[in-house]
Amino acid sequence: MSLLNYCLFLILPASLVISYHVGGTLKFLPLAFVFIGVPALDYLLPKFAYGITEDIKEKYQKPVYSLILPYLYVLLHFSLLIFVSTKIMKMSSWPNIGYAAFVFGLMSGGLGFTVGHELCHKKDKVSRFLADLLLVSVCYQHYAIEHVKGHHLHVGTKNDPASAKKGEGIYTFLPRTLWGSFISAFGIEKRRVKKQWWKHKMIRGLGGSLLFVMAFAFIGGEKLASFFLIQAFVAILLLEVVNYVEHYGLYRKKNSKTGRYEKVTPIHSWNSDLYFSNALLFNLQRHSDHHANVNLPFPLLKDHPQSPMLPVGYPGMVLLALVPPLWFRVMDPKVEEWERVNNYKLSSA
Repeated sequence: MSLLNYCLFLILPASLVISYHVGGTLKFLPLAFVFIGVPALDYLLPKFAYGITEDIKEKYQKPVYSLILPYLYVLLHFSLLIFVSTKIMKMSSWPNIGYAAFVFGLMSGGLGFTVGHELCHKKDKVSRFLADLLLVSVCYQHYAIEHVKGHHLHVGTKNDPASAKKGEGIYTFLPRTLWGSFISAFGIEKRRVKKQWWKHKMIRGLGGSLLFVMAFAFIGGEKLASFFLIQAFVAILLLEVVNYVEHYGLYRKKNSKTGRYEKVTPIHSWNSDLYFSNALLFNLQRHSDHHANVNLPFPLLKDHPQSPMLPVGYPGMVLLALVPPLWFRVMDPKVEEWERVNNYKLSSA
């Protein structure tokens, strides 16, 4: 798949600019694109399957190919943050401010966290700095700590706050994962730095987010500060709903003799092979391969035959998750089928 295909992510920032600049009915363009356009295109376009040949692997292992688009998004993210802030300062209606913040939060949560996720896994300092910068701009820098050193280690176990259990509704999961992820990240950093608190990344992250809030309040008063906090809140909720979708009901077996959990494999994450939403989200929906091969850059992620498949892409699954009775009706039978196919029993989790 050419990098040009992944440039489809530019549609969302473009729809934001149009909605803010033109207004009228077009202010709903980002919502229509994310929750109607993307699922429709996923349905109409063929599924996205390809093989990773040696020449493709060699090409996309090079940073210039795997980092150019994430870096471009970081530039766009903060450029749009400035652009939208100038629009917010001219608004007098709080509902309009709230809606503008909600729409920007969709981008921060959908693309900002996706790119932050991609960059926080990189080895180089520039990528990790940009990941932290993105996450600080949504008041959630500890995600980079907990995700890399907590979630990937504990996914599919009772020790992972980001793994939803079968029968657990989204409104029960959200407070558990929000609090649990924060505490987990704090503990990880406390053990790492010991008494050298000035090296504590969470303290730096919280300080950075506070500086953002203070800067927005200083420049634009209550309106701009409220916009910043609302977009961050929406982005965080969207991230955690996606976390709910990615691992709902899936778990790893525990060896009763050793007390250790089995190795993470492609069967422990929900997957999607839909072309449009994968291109839009930098292959985030190939989540099974990401957990099985954590250091692969996004263009090299692929499908695995044994991976459990979502019925639709993330935008549709997010909407479904918000209605627990429908979610359970659709997903619980799929979890039970996954258990049957893989010979799993809940007592072994």
